[in-house]
Amino acid sequence: MTDQSQGAAPAPRPQYYVFWMNIVEPAPEPPKPVDEVRQEHFAYLSDLETRGILLAAGPFMDSDGSRHGAGMMILRAASIEEADAIAAEEPYRKYGIRSHAPVPWQWAEGSVTQTFRLMDKTFEVV
Repeated sequence: MTDQSQGAAPAPRPQYYVFWMNIVEPAPEPPKPVDEVRQEHFAYLSDLETRGILLAAGPFMDSDGSRHGAGMMILRAASIEEADAIAAEEPYRKYGIRSHAPVPWQWAEGSVTQTFRLMDKTFEVV
């Protein structure tokens, strides 16, 4: 841990970009069935996660399954332009079904608890 009382500058926080996804109405007819677009969406997010770009993503949804708009994703990127270019390839946005714009965000407070159970080959984030 760096002793900031000695004049050392705090480590810079990683820069993230939040994308609040909005449903476009009326939505254009996508070039393929919506189920295929949904599968592309999940594959795209999985790829971003594997590459260490996606911090979090998910729908705005109550515990009873009621939706509130579309959803959001939080990306790691070197610049707002890079984040927007990455998000522009998200299938729902690419096909004009959703719109979203980047909002810079820095994770300042909060916690994440991780549990690895190697024997069970499970991982949990709380």
